[in-house]
Amino acid sequence: MDSTTLLRRALEVIPGGGQTDTKTPAYRLMGIQPSFFVRGRGTYAQDVDGNWWLDCQMGLAAYVLGYADKRVNEYVAEQSAIGSLFSLSSPLELEVAELLLCVFPEFEMVRFAKNGSDVTSAAIRIARHQTGRDYVIGCGYHGFKIGRCPCVLGLGGYQRA
Repeated sequence: MDSTTLLRRALEVIPGGGQTDTKTPAYRLMGIQPSFFVRGRGTYAQDVDGNWWLDCQMGLAAYVLGYADKRVNEYVAEQSAIGSLFSLSSPLELEVAELLLCVFPEFEMVRFAKNGSDVTSAAIRIARHQTGRDYVIGCGYHGFKIGRCPCVLGLGGYQRA
């Protein structure tokens, strides 16, 4: 299926045609930039029309090692075979927390979160408490959170936190 057909379908069922602001047509040069990627390798991604592109956004910054990194794929497969995201803590969480404290000795403790929205919400609450201010200015995509909802098609402005 070609990108034009997919985009037409997406605009019928997804507000703005993309699940985040940066995936909507309003944030791309239509007819020049691709609308849909189907695979990636390293820093490159292939669109549905078969073209390869240098992806400077890297999955909205989630892929710091690039797409389909062999080491990451092997480790994920190994860990998936024994289970992940347990409902209780795992020794691996403790090992990673201890490693982070070695790398960043100025930290006292480590808290992991499930997603960027959780962390950004916490940061907003801490900033508001510490500054006594009500408003937070944000740019880019940082998830859906209290006081800052992604704006479809880039519309919106300052939002009360």
